[in-house]
Amino acid sequence: MIYCPFCDGQGVIYKAKIKETQIEIYICDECDTVWKDKNINEDNCERFKGIMNNIGYKGLWSELTEVEKI
Repeated sequence: MIYCPFCDGQGVIYKAKIKETQIEIYICDECDTVWKDKNINEDNCERFKGIMNNIGYKGLWSELTEVEKI
């Protein structure tokens, strides 16, 4: 498992796809921080809600598919 660098070992990173766009993301199950590739660090992340709002979605986990721990 890969743990979120922001959540002190509490957040686990999942790989998922946004349902309608099939864009692959990596997301923390605790703080909803998102990375667009496997390079998980504090310098290249975005907020899940912001990404989803920018493409017309609410930012809910139900808008994701193929969610799996990495």
